[in-house]
Amino acid sequence: MGDIAGRADLDVLLARFYGRAMSDPVLRPVFVDVMRLDLDEHLPVIGAFWEQVLFRTGSYSGRTMDVHRRVHQRIPLTGSHFTRWLELWERSVDELFAGLVAEEAKAHAGRMAAVFLRNLSAAPVRGSLPLAPA
Repeated sequence: MGDIAGRADLDVLLARFYGRAMSDPVLRPVFVDVMRLDLDEHLPVIGAFWEQVLFRTGSYSGRTMDVHRRVHQRIPLTGSHFTRWLELWERSVDELFAGLVAEEAKAHAGRMAAVFLRNLSAAPVRGSLPLAPA
């Protein structure tokens, strides 16, 4: 088992992770019912995000917190959501990869989940907002 070496590996990892998340009883309502996530559109974007995080490619220019705030307006994201997201992410990484980059992918996901939860918990839920990017 090798380490995450580039975009092709990230694509494999993301396909595994989202395959699980889209059918998970905790996350499915968020990804499928509320976000109506289109994986054909989402995977290239989230792949660019992780490529930026792990390999400093400069290929991602989105605003992840803004997206999560819009989701939070539709369905309050809780510690249970982020805990389950992190469990599925770590399991997917561990099944496919081992090494420094794989460990950084898990560590970054943990930091990101904590920051998102802290920031969203402080934000009031004020009814529905569209999920379209700002």
